[in-house]
Amino acid sequence: MNSRHARSALLVSLTIVGLFGCKNEQLCKPLGACGGDLLAGAVDFAKKDGLIDRSWTVTQASEGACQDQLQLPPTNISLARQPPNLSTQRPNDPATADWCGNLVLKSTGEVKEFIVYAPPLPLKVAELTVSADFDGNKDRGTYVMQTTIDETRDLVFSESCITAQGIRLSCPTLGRRLGEFLAAEANIYNMRCQDPDDKTQGGCVCKFDLSFIGGQTGRWAKQNGGTQIQFFENVSYSPAALADYCVLPDASQPGGVGALDLTGSNETPLFNQKGLRTLHMTPPSCNDGVQSLELGEEGIDCGGGCPTKCGTCTNHVHDANEEGIDCGGACLGILCDETVADPNQKPAACANKKQDPWEEGIDCGGPCPTECNP
Repeated sequence: MNSRHARSALLVSLTIVGLFGCKNEQLCKPLGACGGDLLAGAVDFAKKDGLIDRSWTVTQASEGACQDQLQLPPTNISLARQPPNLSTQRPNDPATADWCGNLVLKSTGEVKEFIVYAPPLPLKVAELTVSADFDGNKDRGTYVMQTTIDETRDLVFSESCITAQGIRLSCPTLGRRLGEFLAAEANIYNMRCQDPDDKTQGGCVCKFDLSFIGGQTGRWAKQNGGTQIQFFENVSYSPAALADYCVLPDASQPGGVGALDLTGSNETPLFNQKGLRTLHMTPPSCNDGVQSLELGEEGIDCGGGCPTKCGTCTNHVHDANEEGIDCGGACLGILCDETVADPNQKPAACANKKQDPWEEGIDCGGPCPTECNP
């Protein structure tokens, strides 16, 4: 290409950028917008107030929720060169977040100050329940969007970071001290630290579990044209969230109402939740990984209208709402022994009769409730 043609191509490129700007492609493709009757064949189950209700659920495992890439702290060059993650996957945890700057230890080894960074995280499970309006109108009414976020986060403390505190705690002890400091935080569980695989590099590798259970309530209304819903939140008084929707037919479901597709209109987030673009939600079942209000479940896929009874986290067996024997799942704050694959044989990590890397002794110290003997 000669210089004249090169200059022309450059001018054309600059003109396109000037007119249209630089815009990343949306990672979440829009779902259907066919509209439909949300409450066809519905019954009153939510409040027993004579107003009909219907619910749908979605889980991360089903890949029914699509979120655009979320902004994380600056990453080092090795992470920056990695290919982008799928929108339904959490990007790699960067070790460059300045955890050291957030940590202050007392001379006794107790934690004086520590600030946890928690970026927006992918949705784990959600249940949407819509109800008819107080006058029985089925084109508007009230809604409840119950969501759960449950993720394991990584922390990396360098050797220089720990020794700069003037006291060198062992990694399991550091995990216990951090856990004690964060005990008042209702959403943080199982803080644990261990030596890195390569012990020559020093420092500590830590993990903790984040669990947020919440959601929003408000009013909903179909818009003119019948393919959009406006959601009005009660609590935060955020702007109304407009969504394109499509009710998919399913003859096996009451009223023939099957799955529900929701897409934030004009590339806006659903329910004003940052990054949440689309939801493919299905009617509740006893094996969808969600505690369903419509089925009257007492736990995740157990109790109520489901044949499986819920566990108690103390009966010494693996129940449907647990990840192992009295651990994980509904047993918040109780780690399972991840070295055992079979959930029917998987014990709690603090009851497996061995010293795990994050424990200060056999089933004691670190994240375990039992203190080790001096």
